[in-house]
This record gives sequence, structure tokens and C-alpha cells, in this order.
Amino acid sequence: MNKLYTIYVIFKLLINEIKKVGIIKILISLITFLIVILFIYKTRKEDVLSTSYSLIPFIGIYMIIFYGGSISSEIENGSLKYYLTKPIKRWKIYLSKLLSIYLYLIMIIFYILFIYLVIIDKIDYSFIIKFIKYSVPLFFMATFILFISTSIKNTAVCIGIDIFILTFSTLISQVFFGIEFNIIEYTFLPYLDFNIFNDINALNEMNNELGIHLSMKSGIIIDIIYMIFFYYLGNIIFINKDVKN
Repeated sequence: MNKLYTIYVIFKLLINEIKKVGIIKILISLITFLIVILFIYKTRKEDVLSTSYSLIPFIGIYMIIFYGGSISSEIENGSLKYYLTKPIKRWKIYLSKLLSIYLYLIMIIFYILFIYLVIIDKIDYSFIIKFIKYSVPLFFMATFILFISTSIKNTAVCIGIDIFILTFSTLISQVFFGIEFNIIEYTFLPYLDFNIFNDINALNEMNNELGIHLSMKSGIIIDIIYMIFFYYLGNIIFINKDVKN
């Protein structure tokens, strides 16, 4: 009975989080991706699927804009205090916020896949599987977004950090590899954009030259490990956070 009640409470919190984003913002993102995909199809019809993976980082940008202040903005405007006056455990609030980001992310991924499958007029299972694999870093990024929003009160700073990490993670990794700081291979930084795996020959050449072992399998495992780590760390910070001021 307690488990059912917990699920019910989290579900109610999740619905509330979805309402906070608003249908208008969600529709804007859906329309934007539709226009972009149709433009790509019209201009690059021959290789429309191969260019589809470049859209994945832009999903991350929308996710950051919508959810970068999930907690920090509520601390700033004081609305988080309302939750804390209710008999709701903080971990449930935190989990509901994370699930709302995951839900948005899953919706956008399958929405984009649906559009592509409609315009190419066939079901390409290899494309679907590859697109989903390339989207794995976004789930880590969703967890990281909430962690940053929990750790820093200023929403603008949170969004700025998230966008910087997402945009420049590959460049930062290359700089560290260039100075032979190869331990960066075991962080999430080289694996925030799986488009690096598009050119396998270039990747193998870089691996051999630098003595590293970047691979999609390693990237998925590392992203999941860090996703779990930042979820628990963010949860601990949120549970112990003072939001009175």
C-alpha cells in the first residue's frame, strides 16, 4: 500500500512538473524540429538520415532551456517553499523533476523518429536503433542539468554552465588528449556527443595515435555510471538544501 501511495504521489508531482513547462513551450519545440527536419529533407534528400544525428545536440539545448532552472528558479522565486510545507519527502520531488525531463526527452526523440519515418516512407530499424543509441548522452545530460540546478541558485548561471558543457565537451576533451591527459577518457566529457562515432576510421586513427580507447560501448557505460552518480549526489544536495532564504 505504501509503495502504491509513493507511486501516486510521484505521478501527481510529475503531472505538476509537466504543467510548469507549459504546452506552448513544448509545441514550439515540436514545431521547430518539424521545420528543421523538413528543411533538411528538402535540401539534402539523398542523405537525410545521415544528417539526422546532428539534431541530437539541439534536443539537449531545448532541454537545458526548459529545465535548466527546474530547482534554482523555484528557489529564487520562493515557490519551492510551498512543496516543503507539504508532507512530501524531498527525494520524491527530486525524482519527479528528473522524470519530467526524461519524459520530455523520450517524447522528442520518438517524435523526431516518427517524422523521419514518415518522410522516408519506410521503417528503417537500423536507423531507429542508431538514433536511440546516439541519444543516450541526453539522458546523462538531463541528470546533470538537474544536479547543476540543485547545486547553484542562479538560473542563468545554471543554463550557461549546461550549454557550455554540452557545446564544448568534445573540444575540451581534445585539448586534454592533446596534452596527454588521457584520464579524461574515463569521464563523461568525450561522450556527450556520439556523432564522434560517425567516422569510424578517423576514430580508430585517433585512438591509435593517442593511445586511448574511445568506443560507443564504453560511452554508454560511462554515461550511465555518471548519470547514476549525479542523480544520487543531486538528491543528497537537494535533501539537505536550505531553501529558507
